[in-house]
Amino acid sequence: MKYIATILFLLCATVTMAQQPETVTGRIELNDGRFVIESFTAHKVGDSLQVKMGDLKLMNNNSPTLYRFAVPAVFAVPVQSPATRRKVNPFDYAGHIRIEVNRLEEQDGELLIDLDIKMKGDIMNRRLSYLVIPELIAGEHTLTGAGLLVNGWGKDQLYRRRLKFGERTLLENLPDARIAVTNYTDTLVSYRMRMPYEQWMDDATLDIHQVLGSPARKEQLYTIANSGKVSLQVVEPYQVDAKVNFILPEPEQKRRNMQGQAFLDFAVGRSVIVPTFRRNPEELAKIESVIRKVQQDTDTEILGLYVEGYASPEGSYALNERLARERSQALADYIAKNYGVPANMIRTSSTAEDWDGLRLLVEESNLDRRSEVLAIIDSNDAPDRKEQRLRGLGRPWTTMLNSMFPQLRRVEYQIDFSVKDYSLEESRPLAERNPELLSQRELFLLAQSYEVDSSEYQRIFEMIIRLYPDDPTALINYSAVLLASGELSAAKRYLDRVADMPQASNNMGVYFLLAGETDAAGKYFDTAAAFGITEASHNQQELQHKQENDARRQRANR
Repeated sequence: MKYIATILFLLCATVTMAQQPETVTGRIELNDGRFVIESFTAHKVGDSLQVKMGDLKLMNNNSPTLYRFAVPAVFAVPVQSPATRRKVNPFDYAGHIRIEVNRLEEQDGELLIDLDIKMKGDIMNRRLSYLVIPELIAGEHTLTGAGLLVNGWGKDQLYRRRLKFGERTLLENLPDARIAVTNYTDTLVSYRMRMPYEQWMDDATLDIHQVLGSPARKEQLYTIANSGKVSLQVVEPYQVDAKVNFILPEPEQKRRNMQGQAFLDFAVGRSVIVPTFRRNPEELAKIESVIRKVQQDTDTEILGLYVEGYASPEGSYALNERLARERSQALADYIAKNYGVPANMIRTSSTAEDWDGLRLLVEESNLDRRSEVLAIIDSNDAPDRKEQRLRGLGRPWTTMLNSMFPQLRRVEYQIDFSVKDYSLEESRPLAERNPELLSQRELFLLAQSYEVDSSEYQRIFEMIIRLYPDDPTALINYSAVLLASGELSAAKRYLDRVADMPQASNNMGVYFLLAGETDAAGKYFDTAAAFGITEASHNQQELQHKQENDARRQRANR
């Protein structure tokens, strides 16, 4: 073991021989290599020898790696005090050793203790020993730092002799570092120590115990107190790295439909479609265009066609019922004959008099006596009685007959068809021209193929929520996109619609975490973790970090 005294002796000899200021650095091992001072500087200034010790570090017994006090060195101050023990105000104390507390602060998760220990040469004679022990105290919590033993030259020779023969004294049992000082030499020791920071240290003060050992083993203990509390590090708000979860949509049998309306003209009281009659060429062309579009697309297959005919309220209800039924069937027959759709794939229905459609047209109009007209339409009268009462209104009836009833005489149709499944590369161009043919799963996988911060990624998810506005999976996934982009209020609106689903619990927790409501966030993360959502475990840790950070900020700002 290399003792500091030997090194100091060599350093002093070097400095003296040079007859000029000189700095020497080295590395010192203490307590059989258990502690290491990585940096050690000594230089002579005038008649004073100044010693500066670097950070104490703990040697790992199993490897040569050095750690900066990964575990605090704890040494107990003796319960049995030496001969006397008295409290001394450091500002009034002009005794043998002066202690200046340069830094007592939290720093990057560690407590930093930085002291200057000043010994005047006129009191440092060969027969004295001083043991300096810093002790951090907060209520029942105490933590004692590494002790520093300062020996006069003669005392240090006696110390080494006793070690050789296995004799121990109070001063010789406690120290973790030792230096020997030449008689009447002013000495400055820079003492710095780090240890893991614990919350109780917020309220701690630092006491410096100074044990004076004189000849005949007479010892006195002074405690220099009133060092002030630990300065807490300024803590920035914790930047939460929350993780949202997405749900891969289930595969589906893609069934789609296309709908339209046709206002076909029929001769009075007739149900036969004449292709050249009035507006019929134009209206039939619209129906054919929709059917041909599906038929000619090799990715689709027609599953069925639905036709529903409507008649307007003028005339008897029985007559209108027959006309509506026959006209819808006439269109079905025309489609089967001319557009290649098998008759057994076409279903028909009819609405004799479209009073609901009439009510909507009246409500949106400026029709005279509109309130009376609406009251008649909403009454429980039979259809023919309603028509009679409307006729009695005069001008409003004429207006409806000429401008509204033609809009009610129509045929609505719907083509049902299936769509094949697409690969990722096939989905990409299709999303641009006809995204309705893609399943939610195909669109989701397409979105995931883009960078998260890209416009394509955002656009595809907006497309999904537009095509599947009520689907729980789409709602949860879109909430994740909104949360990731910081749109908390919008995300909450979508999450509220699926709040009872455990699949939404993690994203709901992320919302509350980002909104600063940590208690609510914790409950949702617990639910998500129990449900097996892997992102919840990460978010629970983020929640804990935020709560710890918030507590530290409150302590630092009090």
